[in-house]
Amino acid sequence: MLSSLLILCAVGAILCLILKESLVKWWALSVSLLLTLLVFAGLFWFDFSKAESFQLIESYSIIKELGVSLRLGVDGFSYLMLILTVLTSTASILWSLGDYQVSKRQREYYFWLLMTELGLIGVFSSLDLIVFYVFYELTLVPMFFVIGIWGYSNKVYSATKFFIYIFVSSLFLLLGISALAISHLSQKGYYSFSYQELMSLRLEPGFELFVFLLFLIAFAVKTPLVPFHTWLPDAHGDAPTAGSVLLAAVLLKMGTYALLRFNVVLFPQITTAFVPIMVLWGILSITLSAWFTISQTNIKRFVAYSSISHMGFVVSAMFMLNSVGIKASITEMFAHGLTSAGFFMMAGFIYSRLSTFDLSMSKGSAIKMPVFAILVGMIAFSSMGLPGGSSFWGKFLTILSASQYTTNLAILVLIASFFSAVYVLYLVKNLYLDSKKEADLKDITGPLLYGMALMSIPTILVGLLPSLFFVFYDSYSKYVISYLFKLAGGG
Repeated sequence: MLSSLLILCAVGAILCLILKESLVKWWALSVSLLLTLLVFAGLFWFDFSKAESFQLIESYSIIKELGVSLRLGVDGFSYLMLILTVLTSTASILWSLGDYQVSKRQREYYFWLLMTELGLIGVFSSLDLIVFYVFYELTLVPMFFVIGIWGYSNKVYSATKFFIYIFVSSLFLLLGISALAISHLSQKGYYSFSYQELMSLRLEPGFELFVFLLFLIAFAVKTPLVPFHTWLPDAHGDAPTAGSVLLAAVLLKMGTYALLRFNVVLFPQITTAFVPIMVLWGILSITLSAWFTISQTNIKRFVAYSSISHMGFVVSAMFMLNSVGIKASITEMFAHGLTSAGFFMMAGFIYSRLSTFDLSMSKGSAIKMPVFAILVGMIAFSSMGLPGGSSFWGKFLTILSASQYTTNLAILVLIASFFSAVYVLYLVKNLYLDSKKEADLKDITGPLLYGMALMSIPTILVGLLPSLFFVFYDSYSKYVISYLFKLAGGG
């Protein structure tokens, strides 16, 4: 099934370059909808009682001498990321149907959107680290062009900065992958990039630290964590709405996904030693980014900094190294994917009505558009962590995880949660409570409404029915911790 997703996405993208300009957007939407249907249909073949194990495995040799193969498979964690990918990609294409910002060169535009989706599907289903790296890099090129061609005023600078940061940091990842393969050669007598085989390596502490840091640099930039975050506000500030949606909702999750999949699992001894550093780094990222957020006057940069803050929750929860923390981290990944996508659609819609991203110009705008106001309210209150919203469970489980260490740590996380709620409350006040004389604004309708609803409604679904999502990764969370401490000598 997984190879079928890749083939469909690749063929669909290529045909975008051939079809008539008037048809290409409908073709891209059809391809993305079909991919979504196939991913959800695949749930019938997925065994949730073994969600911690890789399933739907396919393997095709590429370079036999080097042990490189197109090996695909998903566990519950990666399957949930696939669902987030296809939902967000479909919402992005839906949004683009009504976005005048992307009305030129549509063949290329939809080609690059489907190529981004192809790369993301590959990232979340690859079980070979070289193939993972290829798909990881594949997502970089489409986003570079999406920002550079269809973005706003400073688009070329922002696209170039984005490319340089991510490309240079990914070279550290490539070096780390190569080091692991060489270590496998010295221990087993042959090269291998298979994730499952590399899990069996026993690394010397110094070497393990070296490779851990190589991976960490790459993924800290991608996530991003403060102070490696400076590329993100520029990229978001100048990207078209669909580009920002994919970037915030899924591309950033590649960083946190990889931190858990690779750093935590492949380097157990160093991971346990780095717990205090990573937890405090995450909390620092939450707090500083919250203050950066509240100081912004551009609504897109406002949302961009809020994304950095939320990623701090994901990282701090992950490195608390208990099953509740892993569960909190994955929950917040998925929840933030939905809310960040919705927020960037909110920003794009406000620009379409007011022709500005200036927060001061958007005062009271939501109350003039009731449908838009309802959708934004669902997203905002979910993001704040109120009960019934998607982020509630991520933040609640993070606090619960912290309390397993000390009450002081739990209080620290609680304070960080307060700061992250302040900027959302500020945004809500600006859009709903502040008044400004303005002509009547046309409410959200058509493709813009459908795209935003596709991101807004699941935020409530996650909040009200969390067990539907916990089933994907509850057993995986427990498996990671038991595996980690068995190897690290923690019992």
